[in-house]
Amino acid sequence: MDDIVIKGYYNTTKRKSTSAVGTVTSEEIAKQPVANPLNALQGRVAGALITQSNGLPGSRVTVQIRGQNSIENGTIPLYIIDGIPFNITTQAVPVRDDLNSFGISGANGAVSPFSVINPADIERIDILKDVDATAIYGSRGSNGVVLITTKKAKAGKTRVDLNVYSGIGKVARQIEMMNTQQYLALRKEAFANDGLTATAANAPDLMVWDQNAYTNWQDKYMGGTAGTTDAQLTVSGGDSRTRFLLNGGYHKETTVMPGSLGSDRISGRFNGDHSSADRKLNINLSISYSADKTNLNVTDPSSVYNLPPNMPLYNPNGTLYWYSGINNPEALFMQKYIGKTNSFITNTAVKYSLLSGLDFKTNFGFTRISIKQNTQQPGYSKNPVNVVSNSARFADITQESWLVEPQLNYNKRIGEAVVSVLAGTSFQRNLNDGLSISADNYTNPSQLGSLTGAGTNPAPDMQPSYTLYKYTSIFGRLNFEWKSRYILNATVRRDGSSRFGPGKRFGTFGSVAAAWIFSDEDGLREALPFLSFGKIRSSYGITGNDQFPDYYYMSTLASASGSYAYQGSSVLFPARIPNPALAWESTKRLDVGLELGFADNRIYLNAGYYHNRSSTQVSTVRVSSVAGTNAYTGNLPATIQNTGFEFELNTTNIKSDHFTWKTSLNLTIPRSKFLAIDKSYFNASTAVLNEPITAVMRYVYMGVDPATGRPLYAAFNASSTGKDTVSFTPSFNLDRRVIGNSAPTFYGGINNEFSFKNFDLSFFFQYTRREGQVAFTTVPGVLANIDASRTERWTAPGQHTVNPRATTVSTIYSNYAGSDATWGDASWLRLRNVSLSYTFSQNWIQKAKLQNLRVFVSGQNLFVTSKVKSAFDPETGTSMPPLRVLTAGISCSF
Repeated sequence: MDDIVIKGYYNTTKRKSTSAVGTVTSEEIAKQPVANPLNALQGRVAGALITQSNGLPGSRVTVQIRGQNSIENGTIPLYIIDGIPFNITTQAVPVRDDLNSFGISGANGAVSPFSVINPADIERIDILKDVDATAIYGSRGSNGVVLITTKKAKAGKTRVDLNVYSGIGKVARQIEMMNTQQYLALRKEAFANDGLTATAANAPDLMVWDQNAYTNWQDKYMGGTAGTTDAQLTVSGGDSRTRFLLNGGYHKETTVMPGSLGSDRISGRFNGDHSSADRKLNINLSISYSADKTNLNVTDPSSVYNLPPNMPLYNPNGTLYWYSGINNPEALFMQKYIGKTNSFITNTAVKYSLLSGLDFKTNFGFTRISIKQNTQQPGYSKNPVNVVSNSARFADITQESWLVEPQLNYNKRIGEAVVSVLAGTSFQRNLNDGLSISADNYTNPSQLGSLTGAGTNPAPDMQPSYTLYKYTSIFGRLNFEWKSRYILNATVRRDGSSRFGPGKRFGTFGSVAAAWIFSDEDGLREALPFLSFGKIRSSYGITGNDQFPDYYYMSTLASASGSYAYQGSSVLFPARIPNPALAWESTKRLDVGLELGFADNRIYLNAGYYHNRSSTQVSTVRVSSVAGTNAYTGNLPATIQNTGFEFELNTTNIKSDHFTWKTSLNLTIPRSKFLAIDKSYFNASTAVLNEPITAVMRYVYMGVDPATGRPLYAAFNASSTGKDTVSFTPSFNLDRRVIGNSAPTFYGGINNEFSFKNFDLSFFFQYTRREGQVAFTTVPGVLANIDASRTERWTAPGQHTVNPRATTVSTIYSNYAGSDATWGDASWLRLRNVSLSYTFSQNWIQKAKLQNLRVFVSGQNLFVTSKVKSAFDPETGTSMPPLRVLTAGISCSF
């Protein structure tokens, strides 16, 4: 109960915390062979939904804390590394934190900035969820705060720690597709249904290609074995006044795809801490640097899984085979993507004790993260029916951020009361600078990694990007504690943001929270001897949000060329009309929690309820076209409500001299809905009152027409009698209905830990109850393979079936993918991690002149069970899935 809870500007204990905070420790992170530390959080914190876009190195990881509070704008939490913000802000709508948002992408798609952060450097990650915990960060913390604390220097004799592991990875499951005979029978059936004749032009698979050939495209392009290697070396030590820690790390990942593809990352970090002889002055310095190089192909090859199984790849003369409308997958591996990412983070914290209980502290921080990208597409990798040339793209993006935060902190005990006061100010500046270049007509494909050799007709096309964001604030906190069981915490912050006009730049936000440790009341322990701890906490407050692109309040210009040029020259035109009245989004937040401990806290329950209402949404507002545009950015009269229950249960099931069994479980039940939405919202047709913000609108599938085999859909009030009917061609505006919700109904995780003598075993399950895409959208009968489960379909007039007929005319299915026929239960249960380790006894270690020696094996993403059969993974769909990874390693200290 006295474990430290980190809240950024101040710390407290778990017993006296008035906030909802989730924590993942370095021990939990170390058990997982992940390159991105955010992946180590998946399923482990109630209220935090973490998803991965695909399984390739560097791919995007999204963190959403307690739902989506904004219609169009960012829901990215504030990331803090050792007191310094680590947020990449893009100009996309909604705002994302992708490193390459303005640049280019390879097979891994959007690049996560945390792909260059070494998980081994991290001591703990704290997720601040409620307004009491986040209000001290003002508008920056409107979507929650993720505090990353790195490992610090400790006093003691010089110590060397070495940790090395290596392993392999495979795609855990494939989509079962039709074999060649099944596929060809389907194609013939489709031509017969359509009354068409197969020819070499419209059916090469039937008339030209080998009728007995078969290629499992998943085996060929995703069936390899990936490798992973990680090595960490740390030297630390010092005395009571001066301490140091120096770490060097190396991480390498390869892929399951053909060729030498993957990523390499090196990292280094220094932490030093010094105190004066009188202990009044303390200086802590942290410096970290990492560099990552990723080599991939431009396109994710998992997209070729449904190619015809008998399609040839090469002509008899050895050149690539091409057919109209189909890309040759071999060409994908001739097109290169190279991304080089560098990250530099430094932070200095200076603390001086002015008087007894009164401390002055200042944080100085600087962050620089950059990515240089290059895609290379030689002419021989392109379909010769098009214009074939050697082309390349380049992108160079840099973000720099500096921060200065002076603070005063006063603590005083007065009898049975303890008073803590914090006051400070913050100055932050973010600069984003980028340049994207497209070059063509290289004479030699070997020069595609440089602008040298690019053709001058046309000349390379350059697209610059530059944004400057400034942020300042003053903040204060008052904490009052009485008899160690009545606790009051109040926070206020006034923020200024350059994203608003001169009259709207400042906003004031704050919170008040209280906690009562009722288990410490006189006589309660005697009355309830089974209760070892009990606390009720609650908080209420208002936060703001400015997480949208810069310069929205201003009138801006854009350039145009080509058909819009004037006498051959580029022109400028108004891109946005000004809105100096643009104001902060605001969210009113209520949180209530109950914490109970039983049997000496061997059973510990933390239950919470949150209720958030977000208004004054910064959104696209419709305007008459006589203004020269059809919309502008303004504050929309719309209200979104997010509510939810969170439960965390930790139990010590068995505890003896040689055996211990512990279980931890978390469960989140989120809900959201529109309480109000103005019709002036540009996308008002997608928002439905009293439905979730993530509601899914689709046509209602009514089955198959027995006479024709075509899919039927509900047509609401479409007949002259006013009664609902069915239609082959439903109306987009009239016939779509809310058929589900893309957000989870509930999610969480279960972890079990066993210790027997020197052995430690843990296994962690993650689960999600949700709806989603559960069936193929590929039209059965066109020049593409489908899953083997689609054998039951309409084949003759008069049949009553679930699946429509095979056809070569894809327009018959034009509304099928947009209906609830392909929507359903997409829930899943995943064995996320298993870890087994053995720690050698001290007697043996001392003989080997070591301080510690441990060997371990671990598995990540070992299996997943789901009703979704049309995807490699229920989280990532038909993108490259997270791999099943098995590793073995050794950890020693000397």
